[in-house]
Amino acid sequence: MTLEELRLPFCWKRSYTYEGNLKIPNFEISQVALDGRGCIIQSAESFAAWIGESTDNLLSRNFYELVTSIDPSWSLVIDQNFHLDSFEKFLPISSTEGESSIGLSLVYCKYETLGVLAISTSLAPHESLRKAFLGDLMKDPRALANTLIRLQKAESRLSDYVSNFPGIFFTQRPDMTFSYLSRGVQKLFPLDYKEMYRNGGLFLEKIVEQDRAHFQRELTSHEKINGTFSLSYRIRIPPADKIIYLLDVRTPIITATNKTLGFDGVFIDITRQAIAEHRLTNSVWREGLATLTNGLVHDFSNLMAGIFSISELYYSMMKKDDPMANGMGQIKKSALQAQKLVRRIIDLHRDKPATRSLHDLKTLLSDQMDLVGILIPPSAKIITKFSKEPMLAYIEETGFRQVILNLVINARDVIAKRGKIKITLRKVSRGDLLTENHRGKRTKVLKDGAEVIISDNGSGIQLDIADKIFDPFFTTKDSSAGSGFGLYNCKLFVEDHKGTIGFNSKPGKGTSFFFYLPLDPRREDQ
Repeated sequence: MTLEELRLPFCWKRSYTYEGNLKIPNFEISQVALDGRGCIIQSAESFAAWIGESTDNLLSRNFYELVTSIDPSWSLVIDQNFHLDSFEKFLPISSTEGESSIGLSLVYCKYETLGVLAISTSLAPHESLRKAFLGDLMKDPRALANTLIRLQKAESRLSDYVSNFPGIFFTQRPDMTFSYLSRGVQKLFPLDYKEMYRNGGLFLEKIVEQDRAHFQRELTSHEKINGTFSLSYRIRIPPADKIIYLLDVRTPIITATNKTLGFDGVFIDITRQAIAEHRLTNSVWREGLATLTNGLVHDFSNLMAGIFSISELYYSMMKKDDPMANGMGQIKKSALQAQKLVRRIIDLHRDKPATRSLHDLKTLLSDQMDLVGILIPPSAKIITKFSKEPMLAYIEETGFRQVILNLVINARDVIAKRGKIKITLRKVSRGDLLTENHRGKRTKVLKDGAEVIISDNGSGIQLDIADKIFDPFFTTKDSSAGSGFGLYNCKLFVEDHKGTIGFNSKPGKGTSFFFYLPLDPRREDQ
C-alpha cells in the first residue's frame, strides 16, 4: 500500500483522521510483535485498521517492507535490520506543504527471540519542529495537547534552571529600569528590588561611585553592537554598605531599524574570585617589596652597624662623668633598636604561609610593641597585661604579627588623641569561657590555649553592621584609607590555626577584639 492509497477515504474502521489529504493514525498507542526476522507475528487492530488490512493479513509480513511501501523516505530513518536491537525513532509524515509537525514515534524493545514495537502519534523532535509545517497542529486536538504538555515541561525545566542558577537573570530598559528580574535579586536587594522596576536611578546608585562612570561608558559603547559583552563592577548592599563584585554579562536588544530596546543579561557574584585576585596581587606586591627592602636593609644595616660601632667605641673611651657619655650611650642604644626594628618590618612582608613553628606568644607580643609604639600617636596610651608564664603555640609567625598590627591599627583609627589601647594575653584552660562576644555569648574552649584581647575606648561599632565587619571588602573607612581586608585576613589566620575570633562593643564606649589560639601540647615537656 502506498502513501497515495493512505490518502484515500477508508471506512473499514475509524483508526485515523485526515490532515488535509494525509491520513494520520488516531490511536494513542498501538503495538506490533515481531519475530527474529522482523516479520509481524501479532498486531493490534488499531494498527491494522490504519494500514487498511485485517490483523490476519498482516501476519508474516515484513515490517520494514510494509512501512517503506507506505513512505519510501522512511527508509532513511530505519533500515532492514532495525529489529536486531532496541531503539527509539521518529518517522515524519510528509505533506504537500512541507515536513509535517506530526509523525510516528517508534519504541522497539528486543527480547531473546522476538521484539515488541510500540507505535504512537507524536510531535516532531525539537530540531525537526523548527522546519515543520505547523498548520496541522491546530487541526489535531491530540497534537495540540501534546504541544501544550511539551511547553509546560519546558517552562518548568527553565524555571528550575533560573531558580538554581547562581546568578540573577534580567531584562533592563534603556532608562535602567527592569522589566524582569529573576528570584535571586531578592537576596541581593531584599528591600529595594521592587522599586527597581520603576526607578532606573536606584540601580545606578547601588554601583560604587568610582565604578559608575565605567559602567555607563561600557553600556554606551556597546548598545548599538549586536553582540554579547561583559563588564565587572562593585555594588554596595545596604544597610551596612557591604561591597559585592558583580560580573555583568548582557546582550543588547536591537530592532531592525537599529534602535536599542534594552538589554538581556545575567548578574553573577564574583566576590570570591575578586578576593582571590586581590590576594594574589597582594602576594606579588609583597614579594617585590621584600626583594626591594632586603636590598635596602643591607645598606641601611651597614650604615647603622657603622654608627653603632663608632658610638660603642667612643662610649667605652668616655668617663662616667663625661657630659657627652649619656648622649653617646643613647646613640648606641638607638642604633641597635633601629636595626632590630627594620628587620621586623621586613619579616612582615615575607610571605611564608606554609612555615609554622613553635613560638612563645608572650615573646612575639612583647617584640611587636616596638612597632605598635610607632603606629600609636604619642599622646595616646598603651597598656599591656601579659601572663608571666610562657605560652607556646605552633603558629605561622608573620601571620600572627600581622593580626596584632591589623587589630591595633583598627583601634588607633577610632580613639581620640588621648585615647587608650589595652593589649591583654591570658591563658585559658580546657572548659574555660572566652570573652563575651557582641551577641552576648561566650564560647567554651575545647583545648588549653591563649586568648589575646585588644581593647580601645573609641567610638564603638554600630549594631547594624556588627555581623558584617569580618566580611571581605567591608570597611567603614574611605576607599583610600581601607581595603576591607584587615579583619577578614585576621579571621582567616585564626580559623586556619583552629582558633576563634570575635568582638564586643558598646557604641560610644569602645570595642574589644579577642582571639583564641590553642597551645601546643608539647609545652609541658619543655
